[in-house]
Amino acid sequence: MRLIAIFLLLFSVNLQAALKASVSATKIKINQTLQLKLSSDNADGKQPNLTVLKRNFTIVGSSKVSRPYVSNSQKKQRTLWYFILKPKRSGTLSIPKLSVNGASSQSINIYVRSNKPVKSKPKVAKKVDESLTYDIVVTAKANKSKLYPNEMLIYELTINSDKSKPLDFTVTPPFVAGAVILPLKEPTFQEKPQRSKLRVIRKQSFAIFAEQVALYSIDPASIAFNSANEGKEIVLKANNLRFEVMPKANQTSLGYWIPSDSIKLSQQWQDTQSQSFQVGDTIKRIISIEARAIDADILPLLSTLTHEKMKVQLEDVSVDNKVVDGQMIAIRREVVSMTFKSAGQINLPPIDIHWWNTQLDQARISSLNPKSFTVVDAKDPSITTLQSTKPEEETRQNTNDKVLAAKETNDKSIQPSVEKKTSAPFSAQQMNLIVIILFTLLVATTLGWLISSRKRR
Repeated sequence: MRLIAIFLLLFSVNLQAALKASVSATKIKINQTLQLKLSSDNADGKQPNLTVLKRNFTIVGSSKVSRPYVSNSQKKQRTLWYFILKPKRSGTLSIPKLSVNGASSQSINIYVRSNKPVKSKPKVAKKVDESLTYDIVVTAKANKSKLYPNEMLIYELTINSDKSKPLDFTVTPPFVAGAVILPLKEPTFQEKPQRSKLRVIRKQSFAIFAEQVALYSIDPASIAFNSANEGKEIVLKANNLRFEVMPKANQTSLGYWIPSDSIKLSQQWQDTQSQSFQVGDTIKRIISIEARAIDADILPLLSTLTHEKMKVQLEDVSVDNKVVDGQMIAIRREVVSMTFKSAGQINLPPIDIHWWNTQLDQARISSLNPKSFTVVDAKDPSITTLQSTKPEEETRQNTNDKVLAAKETNDKSIQPSVEKKTSAPFSAQQMNLIVIILFTLLVATTLGWLISSRKRR
C-alpha cells in the first residue's frame, strides 16, 4: 500500500508540474494590469477553465501559442497561453489553480494597492512633469512597423539624463501580450554635450517575437527610481508604439516557418575513420543550424529518425539563443546515432531546410548533401568469399597491366621475367640424352623388323 501511495504521489506531482503558471508582477495598483502565462506540454487541444479566475480579475486580452519540440526522441507540443488581467478590487487576490487536460497549476497571490483618496485643498496643486523635474528623457523606437510571424522586431530604449544629477534607476522591459521578449544588447553609455550640459545617453535593445497575425500595442519600457526629496518611487515610461504582424508570405505543408536574414547549416561525422563498415557498427552524426534574427524555439527537427536499414536514435538536442555583436543568433544542435542493421549500399537522403529570406523577401532552401555507406556482413559466407577473391583478381589485373606496359614501353625491369616465362623447358644436356634414347629405339626397331623378315623367307 505504501508503494502504491508513493507512486500516486509522484504521479500527481508530475501532473502538477505539467502545467506551469507565472505572472509579470505580484504587486500592482487597482488600475494596472498584469500578465498571466500558462505553459503545458500535454494540453492535447484542451483549454484552461477560467471560471474561478474571473471572480477576482477581468480578462482584458488573451492569446495562444503552440510550439513543437523534441524530448527523448519524441515529438511533443508545448502550448502557451497569455492572459492580460485587471483586478476587480484591491487587497490580496488569488489566481486560483487552473486545470488543463487533468494537470493543475499552483495558485498565485496578487497584492493590489488601492488609490489613495485626494484630500480637499483650498488650492489645487498643478501636476508636475517628473521627467522635467529630474531632467530625464525616456524614448523608444522600433526598427519595423510591419513584419512576418516570428520575425524579430528590435525595440530600442534610450534614456537621456543629466550627468550632474546621477540617479540609481531600474529598467523594466517592454511588454506585449502573446509575444516573446528577449534582451538583445547590453546597455551602452555615451557622454554627449547638449546645451552646455554634459548628458549621459543610455541605450538598451530588446528582441520581440510575435506569432499570431494581429495588430499589437507595446506596453512601453519604463524606469523607476526614488525621489530625493519625498522618497517616493518615480516611474517614467517611454512613448507608446504599435506594430502589425502580417500573414506568412507563403504557405507550406512542412509544419514550420522560419523568417531570417541568414541561415547556416552544417554537419559533422564521428566514428567514420574506417572506409569499410559491418552490420552492427554505429556512427554518429552531428547536425547544426544557425539562424539570425529569430528565436531558437521555432527551429525545426533536422534529423530523419527512421531508416529501413539503420536504427536511428536522437541522443541529444540543444537549443540556444546567443547575442554576438548585437545580433541574435538562434542555434540548434542535434546528435544522432546510426546503427547499421543490414548489408549493402545504404544511402542517406539530403536534408533541406526551407526558410524565408527577410532581406530579399524570397523563399530559400539550405541543404546538406546526401551520403552513402557500403556495409558488409562478416557472417555471410558469400560476402566473405567475395572479399577473399577480390585481392586475387586485383593482383591478376595488376600483373596483366605490367606485362602490357612492358610490351609497349620495353621496360627492362619487366622484360627478363617475360623471357624467363618463354624459355625452353629442357636444358641442352637433357635434349642430347633424349635424342640418343630416341635413336637407339629407332635402330632396335629397324633390326627387329629385318630379322623377322628373313625368318619368314
